[in-house]
Amino acid sequence: MKTIISDTTALIILTKSNHFNLLTNIFDTVYIPSAVMNEIRYKNDIVQILVESSDIIKVREVTNQEILADIQTTNLDLGETEAIALALEMDLRLIIDEKKGRKIAEQNGVRIIGLLGILEANYRLGDISYKELLYILEDFKRVNYRLSPVLERAFLDGINPKNLDIIVKI
Repeated sequence: MKTIISDTTALIILTKSNHFNLLTNIFDTVYIPSAVMNEIRYKNDIVQILVESSDIIKVREVTNQEILADIQTTNLDLGETEAIALALEMDLRLIIDEKKGRKIAEQNGVRIIGLLGILEANYRLGDISYKELLYILEDFKRVNYRLSPVLERAFLDGINPKNLDIIVKI
């Protein structure tokens, strides 16, 4: 069973762009802390409906208050803080894209993946074609996924559409 923790932003981008299946192609369970669910419920839109009705999304409380207190000193928002703490507590990889959150997660030994990594994994596993990858990337940007042109170019340069034998380890 493939399991991961997610921050709020990835779920928002995947649901608003209508590409939530990129998660279900790879993972059986996606845990989110209660702060992430509260952020999703606050929006009260299609994201909330899709996340709450998903069979793979499970809300899980952070129980290790020592880890949580340590991460809270970083001044991240509560969703990111709890997501990092939950990833540490459960020793699972974390889906996170915000620069500061990624840095803090990595400094604490959390293995991370972002939306680009999810996109690449789906491509490498053969779930989407290179053309679909490009289309989905544009959909992400259409729903306010912020991606620098330099990072986008590096990502696309790193994708080799002629070699589908490489499988990304999640």
